Amino acid sequence: MGWKTLNGPLGVDVAQIDTAQVYQPGTCAFAEYDSSGSITHYGEFTYQKGVASCAAGSWVAINPDNDTVSLLADGHIGGAGVAAAATVASTWGWFQIKGKAGGLLAASVADNAGLYTTASAGTAGATASGQSEIIGARAAAASGSSAAVTDVELNYPVCGLSAGA
Repeated sequence: MGWKTLNGPLGVDVAQIDTAQVYQPGTCAFAEYDSSGSITHYGEFTYQKGVASCAAGSWVAINPDNDTVSLLADGHIGGAGVAAAATVASTWGWFQIKGKAGGLLAASVADNAGLYTTASAGTAGATASGQSEIIGARAAAASGSSAAVTDVELNYPVCGLSAGA
């Protein structure tokens, strides 16, 4: 079934990729996730221009000053989110900022672990050494033995330097 918009632009599909700008950058949409006729969770999304190499589940840095995103990288300070679809540089789409999402996690991240940026752009991990902490995000399931899109919980994530940095 998938995401169903509750409010925001009428009829928006948060998994849709637009080849031209359809909404104002920063537009928000709220949606519920329907899994086989049962609402399992809710989410909030923001509309932005894509970035090169962005896949569904990629972590992005959101810059509200110029309404751009970049793949989340070590050392970022500021807002973050997760791509709802493969929104590459020549496209526009939705990035999740609240609720349960599918986010790209490094290998061996434990369920309920706090998350940090990694040396792999667009990927979050559980290692704090020298990385920016993603405050307002945690793993909602354990990742496997290799990096993969895994359930994460978002509450308006923002990156800051960890105490170990």
